[in-house]
Amino acid sequence: MDRHNNKQLLRLAALVIILGLAGCQDVYIPELNVENNHLVVDGLITDQPGPHVVNLGYTGIYGELRHRRAATGATVFISDSGGREIQLQEFYAGQYMTPVGFSAEVGESYVLHIRLPDGEEYRSSPQEVRPPVKLENIEARVGSDFQYFDSNISDRLYQREFIGKHVYIETTPQKEAPPLFRFNTRLLLQYAFSGNGGGQGPPPMNYCWEYRDITKVVRREVSRPESNRIRTAFIPRSPEEMRHYNFPPRTYMSPKVIMMELYALNKESHNYYLNKYNQLSDEGHIFDPIAAQLPSNIESVGDPDNQAFGLFEASAVSKRGFRIIMNYRENTAAIYPWSTTAHISTSGCLVEERPPFWISLPGIP
Repeated sequence: MDRHNNKQLLRLAALVIILGLAGCQDVYIPELNVENNHLVVDGLITDQPGPHVVNLGYTGIYGELRHRRAATGATVFISDSGGREIQLQEFYAGQYMTPVGFSAEVGESYVLHIRLPDGEEYRSSPQEVRPPVKLENIEARVGSDFQYFDSNISDRLYQREFIGKHVYIETTPQKEAPPLFRFNTRLLLQYAFSGNGGGQGPPPMNYCWEYRDITKVVRREVSRPESNRIRTAFIPRSPEEMRHYNFPPRTYMSPKVIMMELYALNKESHNYYLNKYNQLSDEGHIFDPIAAQLPSNIESVGDPDNQAFGLFEASAVSKRGFRIIMNYRENTAAIYPWSTTAHISTSGCLVEERPPFWISLPGIP
């Protein structure tokens, strides 16, 4: 009987403690200004021939499943350090384009100017076009990469390891410091097969390709300010595993071709991409930096409290392509420069005709 009473007293004491702790908590409900639509800018000009695009839109209410509302009817132009003004035209809702012949010049600084239909004006800070990034070395190494997938038996993610080749580049220092840049990597794969000849003559050959962006595979698109070496690609060894990297599982030929675009950044734009990477790579550990609003180079002309978001970027672009033939048994790679002037679509096939960017291989007619 005493044991039963002791259990009841313990339960009562625990209940009192829980209620006491709950009573010490103040519920805080923040006031959110969900009605105020802030301007969002996504603009890029380069030293390559235009047209270049500046996208304008407005922020939406958090949690709403909708596309960003376009900022239409704005007056948009770009000024350079010499006082020249380049007018942009709205070709699609919220999408403003420069003239076709316009290209930014290395060493020049450019400012984006925006006037909305309600009279609000915005401008970017001056964006200097830094010299193009020069590639000093490229190498490929056999290694492993990890991808995360939804589990079929639980609500957790599981990790899977893939064997393939990592591609690293080294850039030439600028003024004894690593250059600041971001990169874009695309992978070109090709395959061929015999079609159905219908019983009349030899079956026709089909020459096919897949061309996809694989920048997200390496989970980093911006250089490290303290290093001139960075991984720009990972290519799985098994054709079956290519489906996890946004490629159909086919028997692809060797060599693999990667096309890289290196965008030279000034300190302000590099800081934007670096903060973006740090936020996306945080895993919630105790020493991870606190998530904060990404720095923007867009400001309101008349009202400093009228906040705008996004980035206007001015960059010089370096484009490089390479054929990579990997020997997994000996862990060696043969890498050759590769280029083409032909446009490459995301995927396609030609019958009895090789595309202009086709790489001929022994044993393939």
